[in-house]
Amino acid sequence: MQEAPVGTIYLLKRAELAVRSCMEGCLARFGLTPTQFLMLFRLRDSHDMSAADLARAMGVRPQSITEIIGPLERKKLLKRSASPGNRRILYTHLTPEAHTLLARALRAAESVEAELFAHVNGDEMARMQKFLDSLRQHAENHELHANFKRARVASALE
Repeated sequence: MQEAPVGTIYLLKRAELAVRSCMEGCLARFGLTPTQFLMLFRLRDSHDMSAADLARAMGVRPQSITEIIGPLERKKLLKRSASPGNRRILYTHLTPEAHTLLARALRAAESVEAELFAHVNGDEMARMQKFLDSLRQHAENHELHANFKRARVASALE
């Protein structure tokens, strides 16, 4: 018998919280939270990302991004520079220290991920990744998703 969708969403959330707890323990030795780790990861291969770009990429409100950037700046892991085209826009970049720390944290996170998925074979992993990506896309296009609402407001203003 198939479980109701609300039950499935509940299980997804419980899995997310359990995995997040493991990652918090893993990243604590590097002085990082999972959110900070995600920011460093997003910035690793990116150039010229503004605070608004980072907020969109991380799925947080623009007002919240400063609370994530601040501690990383104080630890000298991030630097910000003004955009040549618009001095009011600050681009955020990793420092050399951040690149080193992120490389070490990534190795540890990959080890935890391997441990958590050791019981899943390659075919199951591929199906799960495909399913999760499909679910993400469907949710992002749902009328209740914040991005959908913003797009609808923006098109109404045009």
